[in-house]
Amino acid sequence: MQREISVTMRSRLLGVAIGFVVGLAACGDDDPYVPDAAPDDQTFTAFVIDLVNNHTGDEAPVAYETFSDLPDPDGDNNNVAAFEALFQ
Repeated sequence: MQREISVTMRSRLLGVAIGFVVGLAACGDDDPYVPDAAPDDQTFTAFVIDLVNNHTGDEAPVAYETFSDLPDPDGDNNNVAAFEALFQ
């Protein structure tokens, strides 16, 4: 009888532990990515590559004002290879 209670308690504790881990994993990001002002030499291409490589878990959209004034020499030249590093 004592062994049955022990197994039941272990099963319940395991269920609680699994529930805790699943609940913890479901929590959102408390520190979403908020880009700083762009450095003087940053281009739109560098901004996008940084965003994809370093901040893919951030769901908050980046404000248009953050990247709207960045120069885009790759787009102006139709340089389709500019983002090739993202697809390797």
